[in-house]
Amino acid sequence: MLPLLLLSLFVSNSTVSAYSYGDPGKEAFAEAYKQFEEQLDAKDYALAKETLAAYDKEFKLYFPEAKAKIDTALEKEDAEAAKQAYRVALRQNIERRLHFAEEQFEDFGQAKLLLAKARGTYDVLAPYVKESKDAKTSDDVYTAFDESLKALGNPGLFGVGKKASDEESFKKNITMIEDTLTPLFVLPGEEKTGVFTEEDSFLGQTFGTDAIWKLIALGLVVVLIVIVGIGQWKKKRRS
Repeated sequence: MLPLLLLSLFVSNSTVSAYSYGDPGKEAFAEAYKQFEEQLDAKDYALAKETLAAYDKEFKLYFPEAKAKIDTALEKEDAEAAKQAYRVALRQNIERRLHFAEEQFEDFGQAKLLLAKARGTYDVLAPYVKESKDAKTSDDVYTAFDESLKALGNPGLFGVGKKASDEESFKKNITMIEDTLTPLFVLPGEEKTGVFTEEDSFLGQTFGTDAIWKLIALGLVVVLIVIVGIGQWKKKRRS
């Protein structure tokens, strides 16, 4: 009887924890934005640069376009543009986390962690959503996060407490999150924002959409040069 009672308590606790976010949902890169904003409001650009430098790896690896805009804004001491570009990086981070959560949908633990990271990042952006839209829009995004978490289901323990997953509901809700946030957070002076897609990923790393098109164009030029070169070589051989 006692073992069954202990098992029941364990399953109950694991089920509750499966539907909570907790500390794993904290995204240091996102939390740092709060300091960054305070420093810029105080016009302490030197300290703001130090805060940014602490996450240089993340910016260069995942958000190079936003990083370039931030650097330019800081050099010009344009606080608003710097904050705007950082918020775009946060929005892109949400997209990145959701993208990989969708890829890892069958891995409950990993998908749940990625979803928590996305929500943790949104916690930082939520006040700006309320400001630029309204409280209902922000609440709707939070609801979509909650529904996405429910859609992951729960593997339970030895089948006890198991809840079925719903991949279609998951996709529907993360799409809603992305569609809501994308037009609200754009780079300074640019209308194109682009949701994180498979094309922006290479071995888990993301690159700017503009950079990809430049690479494609360069590749086409190289191919064209090779084709022309082969054609000229064949003509010389015939002559």
